Amino acid sequence: MLRLKGNRLKVRYDHSAYLYLLPAFLLLGIFTVYPVIHTFITSFKLDYRFLTGEHTGWSIKQYLDVIKDPVFGRALINTLFIAFICVPCSMLFSFILAIGLNSINRFKGLFVTVFFLPQVTNVIAAGMVFTFIFNTHVGLMNSILGWFGIEPIAWISGEGILSSQHRYNVAYMHSLFVLFAYSVWDGLSLHILLFLGGLQNIDRSYYEAASLDGVSKWTIVRKITLPLLSPTTIFVFVTSVIFSFRAYASVIALFGGSFGPPGDNSKMMITLVGYIMDALGNYLTPGAVSSASAAAVILVLMVMTVVYLQMRWTKGKVFYQ
Repeated sequence: MLRLKGNRLKVRYDHSAYLYLLPAFLLLGIFTVYPVIHTFITSFKLDYRFLTGEHTGWSIKQYLDVIKDPVFGRALINTLFIAFICVPCSMLFSFILAIGLNSINRFKGLFVTVFFLPQVTNVIAAGMVFTFIFNTHVGLMNSILGWFGIEPIAWISGEGILSSQHRYNVAYMHSLFVLFAYSVWDGLSLHILLFLGGLQNIDRSYYEAASLDGVSKWTIVRKITLPLLSPTTIFVFVTSVIFSFRAYASVIALFGGSFGPPGDNSKMMITLVGYIMDALGNYLTPGAVSSASAAAVILVLMVMTVVYLQMRWTKGKVFYQ
């Protein structure tokens, strides 16, 4: 609070603001800070029993077991695939579509609404639609391939994979493509809106000057649009990668609780969050919650490392008007 004292203004701090912030601090502490600290402590408890809270000691064995687990390795590969293959491809398609939408005037609102629909579509419903699209017998994808004389492909099938490593690898690649298609489609809506907002904030005078100089459209995109859109691009990339490490619902929607096509018992399409949830499903088993907590801590450390590297890499690459 400011009070006039003589010819000077005296600042008096009113601590009542902390009283208004107290409910938010309490909620933050109970539902965010405490679970993080408790998870970190639980990850070191050996043979931890969830119902009784008993444990036989303290150890890093849970971390070693998680790192050595081949299912965790598969989950790591799948998560990194979503983060660094699906996300950049989705951003590329979104950027192209955003440029197209930004260049039209009629029906722009309609197209924006259509592209935004995936953002408000139920994940399970969308997964069912994609499962139908990639159905071996009546799927749209195989129908399109049939127009070109290509035999139907068992996109989501684990038939015979237990008897042949080659069939397993083929089934994994097919399932990976389905996950790729879904992840790219799922990210289009929000990415398009963000890129479209960034494009509309670029001063039109840059384009007018380039047009008067006879600069080609590709050069305009490369020399004007991309540099001035870099704040939006980096924001989209960083946030999308962070969210991609949380991928779980999309895999459940496409492949079910088995984390793989029918006939697969190796959880070939599991993600890091799926690995944690799968371990928590065995919470009655001694040490299961500790393993899940260790995997969660590893996931947090990975996200922090990736974000740090992203910020270091993008430092000095952002241009403002």
